[in-house]
Amino acid sequence: MDIDKLKQWMDIAKNMHGGDFWNNIFDQEFAKQFMNEQPAKSSTADSESGRAENSKTFPIFDILAGEHEVVVVIELPGVAKENLELGLNGNNLTIKGKVNPLHPHLTLTYSERFYGEFQRQITLPDTVSPQQLSAKFWNGLLIVSYQRTIEKGEIIPIE
Repeated sequence: MDIDKLKQWMDIAKNMHGGDFWNNIFDQEFAKQFMNEQPAKSSTADSESGRAENSKTFPIFDILAGEHEVVVVIELPGVAKENLELGLNGNNLTIKGKVNPLHPHLTLTYSERFYGEFQRQITLPDTVSPQQLSAKFWNGLLIVSYQRTIEKGEIIPIE
């Protein structure tokens, strides 16, 4: 069903059953949000709400942890290596950068991809120093890895 037809139907039902009809059906804030909401996939690329939401989840990543090694695989489609910055603070790895449009001279009429500046923090399972990290950029993937240091405690004799 088209969203405009649904809104029209809701207005007709409201007029026929009185102004309080939908207030009794929906929570008022939910109804206001629903009535003012745009379709989920907007045809405009500069939708600020979509951009803010995407920047929180872009880029997507996996953490693979073994006994001796940890590997973080970060997907960065369409990002140039020169537009990336990687930082570390304790066990928080920060990735930030910018995704430029592939054809900036053309008008974007529909998009599901993320464009613009992004920043995301990834919590590593260990606290490491920047010298322990290795980072490689390959086929749109940033692969960050480090070797886990296994510290064996000394045995303390008991008297």
